[in-house]
Formats: sequence, structure tokens, C-alpha cells
Amino acid sequence: MNNHFNLSRFALLFRKHTVEQYKTYLLSLGVLLGAMFIIMGTASYLAATPMESEEQSIFFMFFLIGAGMVFSSTVFAQLGDKKKAIAFLTLPASQLEKYLVGWLYAFPIYLLLFIPSFYLILTIVLSIDPRVGSDPEMLNILTSDPRLHILLIFYALFNALMLVGSAYFNKHHFIKTAFAGFVGILLFYNLNKLWVQAMLGRDLVSAGPFSAAYFMENEKRFDVGAYEGNELLIVLLLVVLALISWVVAYFKIKEKQV
Repeated sequence: MNNHFNLSRFALLFRKHTVEQYKTYLLSLGVLLGAMFIIMGTASYLAATPMESEEQSIFFMFFLIGAGMVFSSTVFAQLGDKKKAIAFLTLPASQLEKYLVGWLYAFPIYLLLFIPSFYLILTIVLSIDPRVGSDPEMLNILTSDPRLHILLIFYALFNALMLVGSAYFNKHHFIKTAFAGFVGILLFYNLNKLWVQAMLGRDLVSAGPFSAAYFMENEKRFDVGAYEGNELLIVLLLVVLALISWVVAYFKIKEKQV
């Protein structure tokens, strides 16, 4: 099967995947709804004050990234099982079409299902809290803190990296990908710190990527922030890294052989 994209064939493949997997996806969505209700409801019940938008944003990102990473790590997990891999690779569709079906479910469809699900649970939690008035404060992901928007772009990168891990590793996809990512972040942080120290010619207390570096002198703290106020640069870099990772995931699938 060649790797050209055919819309009719892709539509049939998407339909086949949906028919075969919709029960599993609905069950997973039910588990997510239950987990959000229990955790957010318990936190609201134990809190001294009603849940404010800042706390809501924390829960939003926690569930978005946590559940999304777990789900994304399973999208191409069948490639680690010989029997399932043979069925996947011999399916009469191009590798590009197979990849796009997985990507659609792992990224845009996941977001389209997660966001209204989160607001449904949030509405329920706020409605059963007797301390909340008739016009409760609710998170607005379109107009909230710009940092939340950057975190949403971070999710795109996490999703892309999990798809790479899903296609690359044969077993324990989430654990291995998360561990590899953790090691990569530590390595990146330390290399960045060494590079900034070499540029400034002094030892630094901290120098995280895309954040201010700081050092102590005469018991005073001095900050040096090359990226301060330049969120556009961070956004562009995250988008580029996510796009590259999505492409890498595709080529990892393309190189798979029966």
C-alpha cells in the first residue's frame, strides 16, 4: 500500500476505527468524568471557600494533560503486540491515513470531548455547593490568564511526544515515554544552565530554559531574564517542537514492517 492520502479510503478507515473503538472510548470518558467529579467535588467540599477560577484552571490543566498523555500513549500501542501489529500494518490503507486517524482521536477529538466534559463536571460541582450564588465564577479558557494558553500549547507538545513513545516503545508506553521525557528535561535544564553560566562568566543558582537566571552576590539576588516578556518566542518554539514531534511519530509508524 502506497503512502498517498485518499480521502474516501481515509473516511472508511476512520469509520472502521470508530465502530471498533467507540465503546472503549466511551468507557474511558466515563472513567474520566467520574475521576473529575470525585477529585474536584472532594476538593470543593474540603475547601474553606468556593472554588475560584484560579483553582479551576489548575484542575483543568491537571486533567487535560494527565488524561491526555495517558490516552495518547495508547493510540499506537498495538504496534508493540506482534499479532495486533500485523493486523494494523497489513490493513489496506496508507500509513499516513492510519497515523491521521490516531492523531485525530488523540488531539482534536480528545480536546473537543474533554473541554465540555470538564465544564459539565465543574457546573455540577458548583451547583451542589451551597456557598455558591446564582452567578458562579467559572473558568473561561478563552479570556483567562495568558499563561493558561501557553499551557494549552504545552499539551500539544506532550501529546506529540506521547505519540512518538506510543509508536517507538513496544511495552509500558506511558511509563517509558514519561521517564525518557523526565531525563530529557533534566539534561536540557543542566545544559542550559551550563551554557548561560559560560555566557555570564559566573556560577548561577538557577537558569531554567525560557525563564530568568539568577545568582546571589553580597546576599542580594540578581535576575537576568533574556526571555522575560517574550511569550511569543516561547509559543513559537513550543509549536515548532510539537510539529516536529508529530512528524517524527509519523515516520516511526511508516518505518514499521510486518
